[in-house]
Amino acid sequence: MELHSLKLSLTEQDLNELLRKYLPKTVELEDLRIKFDDQRIHVTGVYPFFISVRFETIWEVGVENGHASARLASFKAMGVPGNIFKSSVVKIVEDIAKQEGWIRIVGDRFLADLELGCSKYAVLANLHLKSIIVRPGTLVLEAGH
Repeated sequence: MELHSLKLSLTEQDLNELLRKYLPKTVELEDLRIKFDDQRIHVTGVYPFFISVRFETIWEVGVENGHASARLASFKAMGVPGNIFKSSVVKIVEDIAKQEGWIRIVGDRFLADLELGCSKYAVLANLHLKSIIVRPGTLVLEAGH
């Protein structure tokens, strides 16, 4: 299957439901939630350390050579910049990425081959990803020739 034109809108609710459905049960994060603002994605949750650590990450997203990209732009734990906990939370994301053959880590970015991801979870398709637009409440993927 080859897409000639696609514009897919995902709400925060859509993505949160997908996260609950597909996030491995072994992931040690609680109350995980996604929220969109202008060109960034906020991911909040609780990391059970010695105490429960509430965290917020902010990701900048885009498209690089037809792949979705995400870079961690900001990290806070318990309301303050949390470098002590940052490596623990980022390691969880890295461990998930390593289990998924369609996500790879390049420097400080995660790159996702959405064509491979679609083939694993839905259908085989040539997407030709063009853009990812993040607006408050909505994420829009545009693909096709």
